[in-house]
Amino acid sequence: MQTKSKRLIGGVIFFFGIFIGLALALVVIWGQYEASSYFFEGTSYASFNGLHCPALMTRSETGVIKAVFDNLSNQDDEPYYQMEIGGITPRNFEGHLSLPPHTSKSVQWTVDAGDINFGFFIFAKLDTLPDGIVPTREATCGVIILNISGLTGDQIFWLMLIISLIGIPAGFVLWRTTNNLRTGRALELHRAMLALGILVLLSMVAGFIGWWFIGIIFCAITFLLMAVMLGLAV
Repeated sequence: MQTKSKRLIGGVIFFFGIFIGLALALVVIWGQYEASSYFFEGTSYASFNGLHCPALMTRSETGVIKAVFDNLSNQDDEPYYQMEIGGITPRNFEGHLSLPPHTSKSVQWTVDAGDINFGFFIFAKLDTLPDGIVPTREATCGVIILNISGLTGDQIFWLMLIISLIGIPAGFVLWRTTNNLRTGRALELHRAMLALGILVLLSMVAGFIGWWFIGIIFCAITFLLMAVMLGLAV
């Protein structure tokens, strides 16, 4: 009975971590996808990798969007940028930086409830114009707005991430050590759980680094695998 209880507890912890991690991945990917669709105008340019936005915010807080400009060349660089923060009344900013060789500078903007679009999004787009060193580049990001009080968006993000990163491996190990993996169904379920944990972690990583299309593929495979696992469990 004790072994069965530990097995059940391990399974509950594992799948709770899976659902929290998958929910976090879906939220991040959703925000990025919506931002990309919102600003799409039929053409695309090289990616600018220095735009950083909070993944989650609450309606009562003020967030910061930051752009980091790097000059990795041996020449002075003078990037010109244009920033748009979408909303009922979009806000536009532009500026010019002077970057000596091998230096970085950052620019940041604050966003709040006044920038919310479509009820629970904040969208931002940054364009940099060609300057002889780098070509035209662009980046978009989307922030999901939550109707939650008592916690900030960053706190919710890190709480979900920690729960998933601890729950998935801890639950898996507890379930594995209390199961006889020599039987066919238990061995198949063990392999499926291992694959499921890896897929959820890959989905989160893809979302965090902005690869929303890859993230959607990982999430779709995750749902298919969960359906297969449901068949193994019954």
